[in-house]
Amino acid sequence: MRLFFTQWGAEVRKMLERKRTYIGFGAFVVMELVIYWLLQGKTVGTMIRRGIVRQGESAEYYYSAYTLGMIVLALSLLLAAVFIALVAGDVVAKESEDGNLRMVLARPISRLRLLFIKFLSCAVFSVVLVQFLVWSVLLTGIALRGFGGGMIFGIPEDNVVMMYDGPEALQRYAMGSVGIAMSMVGVGSLAFMLSCFRIKPVAATISAVAYLLVDWILYQTRLLDDYRPWMLTHYMSTWRFLFLENIPWVRIVRNYSILCGASFSLFVVGAAVFESRDLKS
Repeated sequence: MRLFFTQWGAEVRKMLERKRTYIGFGAFVVMELVIYWLLQGKTVGTMIRRGIVRQGESAEYYYSAYTLGMIVLALSLLLAAVFIALVAGDVVAKESEDGNLRMVLARPISRLRLLFIKFLSCAVFSVVLVQFLVWSVLLTGIALRGFGGGMIFGIPEDNVVMMYDGPEALQRYAMGSVGIAMSMVGVGSLAFMLSCFRIKPVAATISAVAYLLVDWILYQTRLLDDYRPWMLTHYMSTWRFLFLENIPWVRIVRNYSILCGASFSLFVVGAAVFESRDLKS
């Protein structure tokens, strides 16, 4: 077990040495500031306040850091998926391209163990990046609007609008951060699986992002509702249910169990492909 953590620590340090690991964090800071600047404008801000008033609530109370944070977060999730795919798609393919895997596997470590360590590192990176996004968004909102107030969260396709006050708003926000992190691990799993093939790192990243975009577009097409259970983004959207008044825990557990199963299956496929590769040539 001690050897495992030593090897994992070495893999994490290797990931931290790559510049692309930090691109997502910097991009999120810039994007948050730009979106918040737009939200503070008269046009967008007035539209949001009018929407709150139409719900029969106080615009001053619900136009808060929580509400603005959820808006910015919703606009940033696609970008989060791109940066997670960028790192996960690079983790195996880049070392294979550079020829480093032959030297790594010359040490007393199996291919399966090496892949599991890399997969675990990708999962941890996904969680860390999401948590950075979620809480930096909220802190920026607090700096602009102050602490307190309520939160409005809507699911447009279901015509659902939920409102929460103070402590419960923070609780739901924290629960949502956990759900989003679990969903984004699925993105990393897909990019990691593609990275195990004999392809360029950029090809693994682009393929993962392209698949997710097609999957999301099909998911948004109401004519294909019968096929939603076969779409990855259907289960990745489960985090939204954590904001419902009566949380459907059974549905959430079922969906995340399926998503975990899909992530495990992607790892198995990637491992099978990697085991069959001739790394000497």
